Amino acid sequence: MTAIIDYNAGNLTSVALAFAAIGADAVVTQDPGKIASADRVVFPGVGAAASAMENLRALGLEKPVRDFALSGKPFLGICLGMQILFEESEEDGGVATLGVLPGKVRRLPSVPGFKIPQMGWNAVNGGTEYYFVHGYAADLSSCTAGTTRYAGCEFTSVAKKGGVLACQFHPEKSGRAGLELLREWMAGGPCDFAGDPAAAPETSSRRVIPCLDVKNSRVTKGVKFKNNIDLGDPVEMALGYSDGGADELVFYDITASAERRPIDIGMVRDVAKAVRIPFAVGGGISSLADMERVILAGAEKISVNSLAVRNPSIIADGAKAFGRQCIVLGMDPVASSNPACPSGYEITTRGFREFTGMDAVEWAKRAEGLGAGEIVVNSVDADGTRQGFNIDLTRKIAEAVGIPVVASGGAGKPDHFVQVFGEAKADAAIVAGMIHTGEYSIADIKEAMAAAKVPTRIV
Repeated sequence: MTAIIDYNAGNLTSVALAFAAIGADAVVTQDPGKIASADRVVFPGVGAAASAMENLRALGLEKPVRDFALSGKPFLGICLGMQILFEESEEDGGVATLGVLPGKVRRLPSVPGFKIPQMGWNAVNGGTEYYFVHGYAADLSSCTAGTTRYAGCEFTSVAKKGGVLACQFHPEKSGRAGLELLREWMAGGPCDFAGDPAAAPETSSRRVIPCLDVKNSRVTKGVKFKNNIDLGDPVEMALGYSDGGADELVFYDITASAERRPIDIGMVRDVAKAVRIPFAVGGGISSLADMERVILAGAEKISVNSLAVRNPSIIADGAKAFGRQCIVLGMDPVASSNPACPSGYEITTRGFREFTGMDAVEWAKRAEGLGAGEIVVNSVDADGTRQGFNIDLTRKIAEAVGIPVVASGGAGKPDHFVQVFGEAKADAAIVAGMIHTGEYSIADIKEAMAAAKVPTRIV
């Protein structure tokens, strides 16, 4: 039996679904006895080092987890579950961790042009790309089995010692490559990572993210949020885009907030069962309990927009409860002459129905300070026009914050992505109508990016 450790901090559903996808018998548990008697153990994780250690101690799991990791039996640590295995973390002012692996976990360096957390696909040993979400990373040490570069820093992205395999990336959300790694680990394989570390890039691939606006359990698309038409089933479309090379997905229940109803949680569960790449959901999120339901249903990220404007503390509360990498601020700015908005862009809410008087750049900076891990900048003026992203707006936000920024609204041809990544300094960009209609594919977009030497993951 494979035990997946539940220490109240982790994307447990995603991990469990990945093992189910490869036909493995995996059980999520907080029972120290089940962990001790398991054939192999998985230690997933998102969040922060201090709270993770506190949770382990509160649940009586610190010793059982350490003992199993030292037993020589197969033990897989994922992301924060990897970092906790080292001796110490700089996070939260300095935290003593489990001490199974030698070395220290440090914050990624602050370098102009590189956002923290690193969020996206990056190579291990300069070879296969996997999905990373982290702001801290382990030093190189005697247990380093794979390295990755970001912001001029080479860090341990794979560690091995005894029966322990630990990876900074998320295999459960790394598509086919991640599933192959889990299969090899379950089969007792060596899980070696080929490649040339010296040839590794120093930046993550720029992400291309299909957006599926959902209404009445169907994907729909309009122009500037109006005149929407039906496009198809969200799960079928999600699977097609995942197989077609999408780096992530995002789903918006576009009428949930306006209708003041909960998000379609059944749709979230169905998507989580179908795809093995990260996805975010938004619309109809009104509380921490709603966020928890979405994460437990299998999503990696929660997008808050109108709720965050009404109640900014939800950003801080969500980041504390689930980790800042889970909290995405969605914003719908519109060009404005309002003197209260010196950037020239005013935040709107409830599907462009309400003007707030809030300046878009100032709101982005405030949200970052509250704990948002990423910002999606959806230009209302460009939405659905296919005339190109709002470069001015996106660049202003990207230059104002140190977290990843996603451009949204206006994509009409592959060259628009080259432009927004180059001129606007976006970390990711959302695509909808131009691929929903079949006029272009994700492969078309990425071929244009590769030709322009924009880092991109080709599958």
